[in-house]
Amino acid sequence: MNIFSIIKKKQLGLEHNSKELNFLISSYVNNEIPDFQISAWLMATLLNGMTKKEMSLYTKEIINSGEKINFDYLNTEYIIDKHSTGGVGDKVSFILGPILASIGCYIPMIAGRGLGHTGGTIDKLESIPGYNTNLNIEKFKSIVENVGISIIGQTKEICPADKKLYLLRDLTGTIESIPLICGSILSKKIAEGIKTLILDVKFGNGAFMGTKKDAQKLGEILKSVGEKFNIEVYPFYTNMDQPLGNSCGLWCEIQESIECLKGQGPKDLMEIVTYLAINTLKNLKISDPQKKINQVIEDGSALNKFQDMVHSHSGEIDSLYDKKTNKPKFFKYIYAKQNGYIESMKTKDIGYSLIEIGAGRKNKLDILDNTAGILFYKKCNFNVKKGDKLAKIFCSNEIKLSKGYDLLKKSIILNNRI
Repeated sequence: MNIFSIIKKKQLGLEHNSKELNFLISSYVNNEIPDFQISAWLMATLLNGMTKKEMSLYTKEIINSGEKINFDYLNTEYIIDKHSTGGVGDKVSFILGPILASIGCYIPMIAGRGLGHTGGTIDKLESIPGYNTNLNIEKFKSIVENVGISIIGQTKEICPADKKLYLLRDLTGTIESIPLICGSILSKKIAEGIKTLILDVKFGNGAFMGTKKDAQKLGEILKSVGEKFNIEVYPFYTNMDQPLGNSCGLWCEIQESIECLKGQGPKDLMEIVTYLAINTLKNLKISDPQKKINQVIEDGSALNKFQDMVHSHSGEIDSLYDKKTNKPKFFKYIYAKQNGYIESMKTKDIGYSLIEIGAGRKNKLDILDNTAGILFYKKCNFNVKKGDKLAKIFCSNEIKLSKGYDLLKKSIILNNRI
């Protein structure tokens, strides 16, 4: 068996067997196959897809490339995780996770970095001074047990195959492949030892799935494959035709999440958080979900849970409330050039403008700028007057700021009819 024959088989649209996928994944993890050959296989998979049987086998091989966690000793069914398929300004995990943990759930979350135009959960968390996303399994389990929630990055121990493939997919234009998405998402979640997975499947011009129909197709496949590994999978579908919340970037999204946990977050963001939280609790047969959600926000329990997680990961709690933390050196405003309303936003381009200013990577060696981000004052369907501020873009590199600004101002589409 050799990698060339495996590539050719997928180029012909044929189904891989377990031995072939085992050879492919194990050889790549052991550095016996170069990136350029795996890239060829990734592209063939993007173009020709996989059967459901293949997806299950592929997911299994990624799981088996590392260790698996077991939380059975907690003696509870409330071991859950949430995953979003990616968007712009999507900070739901930082709000939903602490809320659910405050209500008695355990949230072991292994998250990723930025992928394509979408922001990365781990990149955002690492904008918190001191926050360590690279924990070993025992430390991770201890925080989940004692705090109720821990969010870490992919480790050498958990799904190392996905860690390598994740970066390569980003750099080879193979992100949108449903089989590759399925294997990447489910392998980490199954290896976490969860009982239930809540899926926030995004659709729209800022998502990998352009239409709700495409999103539903992905959700159904993830549910079908996930259930073969004995986890309950509940897909929900939310719109990404504009950024979620008012802030997009790194540190600014952490700040907005804190405001949400105080009960002062943007309406569109809190609507999705509440929607996912209520449905999660209903599926777990937990009574009075809305009342419980309101209570943990009003009494500060959810915010305290977030702070406890940050502290347990060696993050500096005081930095969360220090206005000098990650303060950008440069900023520019986008102004309305006419009276009218915001007809639409090119959300994917907004994501690319964030990459230009350093909130995302063009290649895997790029160093992120934690100060980088965008603040929106007006979003879709808002009436505006000529001269109104629409958005503020900021970072700590003036040249990068100009490039991001040029792209951002073309991403907000005004209509002059009121």
